Amino acid sequence: MQVPGHTRSTLPLRSQRFLVIAGLLFFAIGAFAQTAATSHPPLQQQERDRIAREVLENPDLKPLAAQGPLRTISVTSYAPPKKGAPAAGADAVTIIVFSYGEGRAYRVLYEPIAKRVVSRELLPGRPQPSVEERKEVYSLIHADVAHAKLLTAGDVLDGGFAVDGPPGISERDRFVQVLMLSPDRQNFVRVVTVDLTTRKIVSSVPKE
Repeated sequence: MQVPGHTRSTLPLRSQRFLVIAGLLFFAIGAFAQTAATSHPPLQQQERDRIAREVLENPDLKPLAAQGPLRTISVTSYAPPKKGAPAAGADAVTIIVFSYGEGRAYRVLYEPIAKRVVSRELLPGRPQPSVEERKEVYSLIHADVAHAKLLTAGDVLDGGFAVDGPPGISERDRFVQVLMLSPDRQNFVRVVTVDLTTRKIVSSVPKE
């Protein structure tokens, strides 16, 4: 007589547990679907390059371009907006643009389909060099006769970091420092600093 009574009391409890678990699963699936719907697909390199060129020609950046050359440092998908952040379309991207005329960097929210600059925000500090900037720095060092001899002999360039310039040079300029290493990359040979604003080598210090 106790067994039937025990069965009648446990069946509703199991049903409740099943409903709770099912409800949690439904909530998790819905949250995943919402996240998937709002997340942006990764940008392909070809698309990044196209957007990087396109945004610099946007009329909204003309006042900035009037101050001097602009360069796109990076292009990334726009993260879902936080509270107070500007709303943007599903294709929106975040672009870091450096103004060589001002010596400052900006975060630009851009919609490629509409070709619209949603917002532009001044960034503190200095962004690290883009791949394009590092290539330009290496090219300038290779073009210098004295450094070209060292590189022809086997020394190699490595790294590339945004730094402060030497004393007496405009603080607004864009300085990138690279290392010159021995052919086996085991020893430092020189530390070379290039001013990308003037496209000149401003410091080359041998490592002792």
